[in-house]
Amino acid sequence: MNRSLIKVALWDVLPPVAAYYALRALGVNEHLALLGASLTGFVRAAHVGIRERRLDGFAAFMCLIFGLGLALAFLTGDERFMLAVKSVTTGVMAVVLVATCVAGHPAAYGMAKRFGADDAATAARWDVLYQADPKFRRVYMVMTLTWAAALVTESVVRIPLIYLLPVDIMAGLSSALLIGTLTLVAVWSAWYGRRGEQAATAHHQTT
Repeated sequence: MNRSLIKVALWDVLPPVAAYYALRALGVNEHLALLGASLTGFVRAAHVGIRERRLDGFAAFMCLIFGLGLALAFLTGDERFMLAVKSVTTGVMAVVLVATCVAGHPAAYGMAKRFGADDAATAARWDVLYQADPKFRRVYMVMTLTWAAALVTESVVRIPLIYLLPVDIMAGLSSALLIGTLTLVAVWSAWYGRRGEQAATAHHQTT
């Protein structure tokens, strides 16, 4: 799971950063460079959804981040406020994750099937465990809440940095913060989910 998610995160986050610094190197001002970065990210996320003929949760999340960035680029000339939008969207995403737990359908299970299941047989086996074992379902409840907590922490940390550091530094650091958060939680999720699957499988083999 962690390698697949990290690969997706890198492909969705790094191109906008590269676009920003390339435009700055060409002498484009900060505001227009951020606009170009947001446009690059939005086009990339939308392209993935069109190519795969579906807009899953992660792609929709990235479209939301970059789409808001594009909208604010036309509504305000404040570069720092544009950067702060990422904190708003990751905070909203955290609320959505908590809501999936309240609804009894933790989002981490769907993510695990997309990024962690090697084949249809593995996904089918997980579905059986998910339906039959409350402990297995609790693994994904805990995982989803952990993702929510990580996103809230990431969004809170970003805000003061935006107003303390130069825009040229924060444009890259903001994305690095997001990538780092996704990577750390993905690595933990892979370990935690694997341990939960092993425990659930062992339990069903002995019953």
